[in-house]
Amino acid sequence: MLIFVIIVYGGVIGFNRFITGKFLSAMASMPPPAVGVSVAKAKAQTWAEKLQATASLSAEQGTMLTSQSSGTVTALHFESGQTVRKGTLLVQLNDNVARTQLASAQAKLLNAKQQMQRQRKLYAHQATSESNLQAAEASYREAQAAVQSAQATLANLQVRAPFNGHLGIRQVSLGQYVQPGTDIVDIQQWNPLRVDFSLPQGDLSRVAVGNTVELSVSGLPHAHFAGKVTALGSSVNNSTRTVSVQAKIDNSKDQLRPGMFGQVTLRLAQQRKVIAVPTIAITYSTYGSYVYVVKHTDKGRIAKQVIVKTGPTQGNYVDVTHGLKPGETVVIAGQVSLYPGAHVKIVPAPKGLLDTATATAGN
Repeated sequence: MLIFVIIVYGGVIGFNRFITGKFLSAMASMPPPAVGVSVAKAKAQTWAEKLQATASLSAEQGTMLTSQSSGTVTALHFESGQTVRKGTLLVQLNDNVARTQLASAQAKLLNAKQQMQRQRKLYAHQATSESNLQAAEASYREAQAAVQSAQATLANLQVRAPFNGHLGIRQVSLGQYVQPGTDIVDIQQWNPLRVDFSLPQGDLSRVAVGNTVELSVSGLPHAHFAGKVTALGSSVNNSTRTVSVQAKIDNSKDQLRPGMFGQVTLRLAQQRKVIAVPTIAITYSTYGSYVYVVKHTDKGRIAKQVIVKTGPTQGNYVDVTHGLKPGETVVIAGQVSLYPGAHVKIVPAPKGLLDTATATAGN
């Protein structure tokens, strides 16, 4: 009886081990779960050649307004940061004395005019000498000059906007006594803005006035500003071997400010063929850049890691100069879960991703 129990017990243990082995063997032969990825096709495209450089922005017109005369500020007609039109009165200095001087000069001018007219009538009737007439005419011209001088003195007691622009921070206060040259307020014209940058002398022959430029700045990552090259430097810098280039860009929405730095892209007339993929397909690492390419095998779709070299970008695409062929399927979402040889399944791109790349459903 004991032998029978031992035999039965051993059989049960052996059977369990057999079943467990079969299960583990089956599990080992099963492929790992497929990773869901979104994909896009590498495209053969023709791009316009372009050059890139760091640029600085400056106002087309800009200056610090200063007082032209001495006097006490009696009126302020602006606020800091205000937009003004050309000719707008900004500051008024005390003009009581200047107005009195102008009134006196105008009275003398009226008297001189009457004396001149009287001498002309007398001279016409030969009742006065030519020298008396000339003296009266000279006195009239002197009186005219005195009025013009008084008017200029009066005008210099006002500070007006010399052009349309945006005011900075006010530097004076009501009641303050100012001297000639005292800073009043900075004024800048923001549209258009001038873009200044330099290019290597070897690129000079590729650039011409009228070339299209596009500016981007770090503070406005999703905004791009268009303009055109307006001037090229007349000489090459001896130290840097670069040429100065100037462009003007549209800033009608007042998003940019003079003094900003940005990246300028200069589009040229020349064109070249590229293999373009969405920039989000590229993974950067310490040993180089790579993409995951989806390959069809007898075991299904697998991800192959491909080392690539990249060139310039255009919009949301980058030129792959080495490593890809047109039509290859690259992963644009889900790379974080991938590894070389991983099984993949194609899923729709996450919402919003289609704004940055044209994704496909795959085959």
